[in-house]
Amino acid sequence: MSREPAAVPLDAFALDPTVVHANHGSFGACPRAVLDAQTAARARLEAGTMRWFVLEYLPALDAARDAAATFVGADPDGFVFVPNATHGVATVLANLRLSAGDELLTTDHAYRACRNALDRTAGAAGAHVVVAPIALPARDPAAPIAAVLERVTPRTRLVLVDHVTSPTALVLDVGVLARALPAHAPLCVDGAHAPGMLDLGVGALGATYYAGNFHKWTCAPKGAGFLWVAADRRDGFRPLVTSHGSTLPDGSRTRFRLEHDWTGTHDPTPYLTVPAAISTVAALGGGWPRVRAHNRALARVLRDDLADALGAGPIDLTTGATAASMAALAVTLPAGADHLAVERALLERGVEVPIVSHPGSPWPLVRVSAHLYNQRDDAARLAAALTALGVRGMRIP
Repeated sequence: MSREPAAVPLDAFALDPTVVHANHGSFGACPRAVLDAQTAARARLEAGTMRWFVLEYLPALDAARDAAATFVGADPDGFVFVPNATHGVATVLANLRLSAGDELLTTDHAYRACRNALDRTAGAAGAHVVVAPIALPARDPAAPIAAVLERVTPRTRLVLVDHVTSPTALVLDVGVLARALPAHAPLCVDGAHAPGMLDLGVGALGATYYAGNFHKWTCAPKGAGFLWVAADRRDGFRPLVTSHGSTLPDGSRTRFRLEHDWTGTHDPTPYLTVPAAISTVAALGGGWPRVRAHNRALARVLRDDLADALGAGPIDLTTGATAASMAALAVTLPAGADHLAVERALLERGVEVPIVSHPGSPWPLVRVSAHLYNQRDDAARLAAALTALGVRGMRIP
């Protein structure tokens, strides 16, 4: 295998050069310039905390909102910052009015945290979680959407699907799903991986709710996510925490903004640094179209090289569909080992990659990610570490 340099030197990011970083998808990574921008924003805040929060906070938040909403193709009036996509999904669930026997529909590839939130919400109301299975390996990009639509009933009160499935790295056509759903079954998209990975147009998808992260593929600081709510659902849509905005008189801002923009004192610099992340990554990678194309292509190369080295089979065999900047392979683990033990053993060897055990897959998976700092040689280093631990590839029929 030839060694190819990364598109961007590793030292542009605050990453340990001795570690194989093959898991950008879980927690992201910040360029040093973005961390510097956050430090500067925090210094302004701490220089005069009352002055900053009373006079400067809302204008700074609005400016960051405008840039972030434009980046994901959403109208700013329905866009609020939240710490992460899971928080956004939890906010949507808290605003549902459910009765016994109602149904919440999702897939068996849903992110575990959001599935847990669905179970908790349904259990409190006497409702039910209905699960649409997505078969692996994936061959037809229309099949997951058809599987969800087949399970919509008159009792469906919310459909929650991932735009990019976290455990399995499949890209779902949520726009087609949104247009096909009946009015009584609004769509909430868990778009945790989408900002920065996909050419995203949230407002044009037709979903009622969309939650996403900026700390992953956009490379913003941890704690920067968003929730977008369609115009006809904003009135009376409440945040998880009730604070001053529920009664504060301010005719210049909507109640939706007043409530969601202030839920208590916290460090808002991750939100305010999102514009710096957007511009920094674009500058590093030659513009966002090139960044996305590079990451998609490299993810496929890493997948294929790792598959060849391990004798493994990719689980996404679709063609012509939008590709993710990460990919998953089916593997077998050593006898008696579980996925967490293998994952921890890899970490001790300086290799960061998730070993996935999930209801949506009948096999353990290795999921690799690709961003600007990755290089093709990462696959060889990863394969060597996996082989040393007795992990073998699995060919999928």
